[in-house]
Amino acid sequence: MKTSLPLLAVATLLAFGAGNASVPAATLPAAAGPATMTALTQQLTDALKQQDLTKATACLSKKVRYLVNTEAVVSGRDSVSTAWLKQTFDNTSNLKLTPLQSGSDATMGYDTGYYTYDIKPMANLPKGASGHGSYMTLSRKEGATWQVAYVHIATDPIKVNK
Repeated sequence: MKTSLPLLAVATLLAFGAGNASVPAATLPAAAGPATMTALTQQLTDALKQQDLTKATACLSKKVRYLVNTEAVVSGRDSVSTAWLKQTFDNTSNLKLTPLQSGSDATMGYDTGYYTYDIKPMANLPKGASGHGSYMTLSRKEGATWQVAYVHIATDPIKVNK
């Protein structure tokens, strides 16, 4: 018992950082993501339809890249979440996805399709509008989980509600 007491004290000091503020706190492991390309596609589709920012952002790789028509490429999970997901969820509703084609191998995959949506009424569109376009996502396996690495959105001109 006496020999295990010092080991217990050392373990306790290590676990609590010995009161040293410079020792980082232990972090919990990240939640497991989708283990298949199909599961990732379903998780992202559900999150987009439910306009769930947290769940949709979780599908994105830390180094994701986003391109819409001729605008500048946006890089990084937080930037893409703000530029694409948050802006989309704040201003649109009634998203409908029509998958066209998908495929994958052991480490890479893609999804393509068409989408339609409604734009909520706002100052410059008092009655709202509707839009449509096409999409393509490229995903890759990162460790044991799949993440979206690239998103390309092609938007057609919106149709203003009269």
